[in-house]
Order: sequence, then C-alpha cells, then structure tokens
Amino acid sequence: MEEVSKNTLQKIEKENIKPIPKWQFLLKDSLVWGLFVLNLILGSIGFAISLYILGNNDVILDSSLVNNAWEWIILSIPLAWILLTALFLFIAYYNFKHTSGGYRYTVVKIFLMNIVVSVILGVVINGIGLSQKLNTIFSDHIPFYNHTMDLRSEVWMRPESGYLAGTVVNIDPNTMILQLKDLNGKIWDIPFENATAKGKVVFRLDEKIKIVGKMVSDNVFEAIEIRPWAGNGRLMQENS
Repeated sequence: MEEVSKNTLQKIEKENIKPIPKWQFLLKDSLVWGLFVLNLILGSIGFAISLYILGNNDVILDSSLVNNAWEWIILSIPLAWILLTALFLFIAYYNFKHTSGGYRYTVVKIFLMNIVVSVILGVVINGIGLSQKLNTIFSDHIPFYNHTMDLRSEVWMRPESGYLAGTVVNIDPNTMILQLKDLNGKIWDIPFENATAKGKVVFRLDEKIKIVGKMVSDNVFEAIEIRPWAGNGRLMQENS
C-alpha cells in the first residue's frame, strides 16, 4: 500500500499534475443540470404541442378526409413531434445520468421520472393555451413546419378535392363573399351565403379557418361548410 502511494506521489511530481479546482467541478455539474432541465422543458413543450395537434385534428374523427388507413396514421398522429419529444427526453436522461448524483438511479427510474414530469408539464402547457400559441409561431415563421411537424395543412390544402384553409383578409357582408389567403399565400374569393358552420368558428378578419366546399375556378372556392382552424371560438357570426 505504501509502495502504491509512493509511486502515485512520484507520478504526480514527475508529470506536474495539479488538482482541478472545485469551481470547475461545480461549473460542469451546473451546466449538466442546466442542460437536463432545458431538455426536460423542451420535451414537455413537444408533448404539449402533440396534445394540441391531436385535439384539433379533423382526420381523427372524420376519416372521409383521407383515402386510406396509412394516410390516416400519417396525417392524424404528430409523429415528428412525438419523435422529437422522445429525443429531448433521451438527452435529458443522458444529462441527468452525468450529474453528481445521477449514478444512484437506474435507467428505468430516470426515464420514468422524465416521462412523468414531461406529461404533467405538457398537460399544463396545453391547458393554458401556450401550445397553441407556440404552434402558431412555429407555423408562421418556420418555412417547412407545416409540411413536417403539423400536417393539418396537407389535409386542408386540396382545393380541387373540396378542402381549403387560410386566413380571412376581407369580408363583404353585402355580396356575402370573403377573401381568404390560403396557407401557401394565394388569395381566394369565397362565396359563403349558403355555408354552414360546424362546431364553433370565429368569423372575422385575420382569423384562420378551414373550408369544405367546391372549387369554382382558379381563384374562386364556394364554401359549403366553415370550420375553425383550432377547433374553438365563438359561434359563427357576421362581422362588418
């Protein structure tokens, strides 16, 4: 034992090994904890947005919007968000495992803890409406978002098949025609005199809506049914 200690001391002196300052350990541990918390929050947000999309997806309740079971699975389940959430949770697990006390917990316990916390936070985030706001921000500012993360646009941007969605940019109560800027930026004239509202829908400028109807010409789409984009709002009413 003495020989080992002596050899160790000689090696330290020979290689000029210096002890690592305590503050470096504390900084590293704080950084790892910070990354753990960050990824746990991101995982919670991912779960919350998954809940929001699932709760506001017409395909789940109306299979007539798709052609087959495979389309139903792809368009109704937010697979990209679920995978991203799983990635955040895995990174959170990895970070927690490398904290000063992480070695005391098994893989199963860490994952269960991450999942429980993410589910609880995700439900709260979705419940206060933050998931809807974040999804709208992502949709408006990330070019590929509507084609990868929130696939509702794939369902509602088929005017030739009778489905159209976008934002109301003008309403003429005299002619009963509104102008709609679709999700690709194209302007449509929408006659809505004979249209009915399904569920609840806000009928005003800058409101995002979904329309079931028929394409009359290249920029005219006659509305048969108008739905709210997010599935909530006041009863449909006329706004001048």
